[in-house]
Amino acid sequence: MKKIDLEYICRVIGNLAGIPIRIYKNASQIFYYSVVDIPADPIKPYVEHVLEITEEVGYFTTPYFNYYGIVRSDICTVVLGPSRQTPMNERDMRSLAFECDLSPERAEEFISAMKSLVQMPLGSILQILCTMNYVMNGEKLSLEDVSIFDFEQM
Repeated sequence: MKKIDLEYICRVIGNLAGIPIRIYKNASQIFYYSVVDIPADPIKPYVEHVLEITEEVGYFTTPYFNYYGIVRSDICTVVLGPSRQTPMNERDMRSLAFECDLSPERAEEFISAMKSLVQMPLGSILQILCTMNYVMNGEKLSLEDVSIFDFEQM
């Protein structure tokens, strides 16, 4: 099997989905791509929780109902998101900006950028995760095989 250019695949998925995507190796981020310029990565308050997921494929839901998809392999971990099915309200975006340690000026940029992220049904995110798992691990999964984690479980 040919060596997979995972960064290329992540850029393509990021472009198609319209949401940020990252690659981690040993809990250190080695790649980040987003079509939207966000002043701070919205995963910041949750990255430890997301990376604690040990299953090969799963997703994490934040208290703001944003979700992050995760796919693990022996070599690295890919994290996609945030996305959500409905628009995030302004108060929650301000709270998230605060949790990301942004100044009030940068918070306005953050809110504007967050409004630009694509809202996507969870089923579509899960399909992307199953596809990424096949690319990374050679394993075909169905939606029922994806593990769910939320902030209250952690």
